[in-house]
Amino acid sequence: MNLSLLGAGKIALSILFVLSLSACFPTSQHPIEGNPMYNLDGTFSGIWKGELSDGPVTILFIQQSQDDTGTFHIGGLLVRHHEERPSLNEGWLEFEGEVVIIRDETFLSAQLNQMGDAPVAAEEKGYYLFRLVLEENSMSVLGLNALVTAELVNRGALEGTVNRSQTAPSVRLTSNGAALREFLNTANLEELFSSAFAQLIRTQ
Repeated sequence: MNLSLLGAGKIALSILFVLSLSACFPTSQHPIEGNPMYNLDGTFSGIWKGELSDGPVTILFIQQSQDDTGTFHIGGLLVRHHEERPSLNEGWLEFEGEVVIIRDETFLSAQLNQMGDAPVAAEEKGYYLFRLVLEENSMSVLGLNALVTAELVNRGALEGTVNRSQTAPSVRLTSNGAALREFLNTANLEELFSSAFAQLIRTQ
């Protein structure tokens, strides 16, 4: 097989994944503020394997850092695999995020930085907000429900914009990090974060 065509195919699959992600989950202009999770290495170390809605995936959390505001960041790679032949990779994404604790719940604000060899375009930048349900060696990654989030924006509970030109509403939150934290302090988390993104198992 022509290697340049193979590389182009992987980039195309990565782009399709980003478009699918944007269509399914709202984005936020700001990350969630909250109490930082300090033990990121101990919590996220290892290789995590599991399933997205459309196929197998491996996630590696590979970096932990702290900026001058005291905020902790974590970086990682998401590698997509062929559904019928998991040993074949179909592209990868590089991301970074902030992990905070609110109401003893764990939240990840993740931003995509790179798709294969191509950086994510500025217009595609944004934070995807996830609730993480962590066990010792398993993790459920739950995203914002687009319909619920759109309704919250429509009635002013959260600031943002709703684009209804597609079948499912596309939501962009503009509430700042403190406002997101305040909302999550009293929100029905089961209803708000009811869209499954990934189910992962730590393999090593």
